[in-house]
Amino acid sequence: MFRRTLLALLLAGLVAPGLMPGARAQSNDPSFRIVNNSRHVVNEVYASVANERNWGNDRLGNDIINPGANYIVRLPQGDCNYDVRIVYQGGLAEERRRINTCSLTDLQLPLVANAPVQQAQPAQPRPPQQQQAQPRPAQPPAQQGAPQGGPITGNPSFNLVNQSGRVIEEFYASAASARDWGQDRLGDATVQPGASFAVQLPQGECVYDLRAVFQGGGNQERRGVNTCALDNYVVR
Repeated sequence: MFRRTLLALLLAGLVAPGLMPGARAQSNDPSFRIVNNSRHVVNEVYASVANERNWGNDRLGNDIINPGANYIVRLPQGDCNYDVRIVYQGGLAEERRRINTCSLTDLQLPLVANAPVQQAQPAQPRPPQQQQAQPRPAQPPAQQGAPQGGPITGNPSFNLVNQSGRVIEEFYASAASARDWGQDRLGDATVQPGASFAVQLPQGECVYDLRAVFQGGGNQERRGVNTCALDNYVVR
C-alpha cells in the first residue's frame, strides 16, 4: 500500500510540469508574458480589467518588444479577466477581450494571424462589451491619399471578403471626416470565413475608416482607405 501511494505521488510530480504550453494552473496572479512571434515591433501594450471603461497606461512605458523577444506584463493580484490591446510599430492595433490571464503564462503574438499592416492608432476609450459603435478620435484635416485640390470622390462601395478564419459579426465603414463609426453595415447578417458581403456606400467621398468586429471578441481597424479604388476589401 505504501509503495502504491509513493508511486502515485511520483507520477503526479512528473505530470505537473506537462501543462499545455502557454497555460498555467489557476492562481490569483494575472501577470503574463508577451511573446512576439510577429514580424513587427510592438510599441504599446495595454491591459486593463475587463469591466474598466478606459485602457489606462501603456504597460511598456519606454520599452518596445522586438520580433522574437518577450516582455513580462506585471499586474496586481486580484482580478483575472483582462482586456488586452497591442499596438505595432507602423502596423496593426489588435485587441482581445476578457482573457483569464490568471490561467495564462504566455500571450502569443500576433493575436490575429496574418493581419494586414496599417497605420497604428493611439489607445482610445474602449467600446462596451456588447461591441456597440463608439466615437473615434479626431483625425487630422488632411486625409491620406486626398489630392491637394480637394477630397477624392467617386463610388466608395466594395465587397467585404472574410479570409480571417473567424466570423465577422459587425462591420463599420464611415467617412474619414466623420466623428462616429455610425451604424453596423452588416445589419442582422454575419460574414462567415471564406464568404463575402457587398458594402453599399453613398456616391461621393472615397476616403473611409473601416472596422471589423469578430465573433467572440477582437477587431481590426484601417484608417484613411480609398475605397473608390477597391473592388474587394480583404480581412485576414
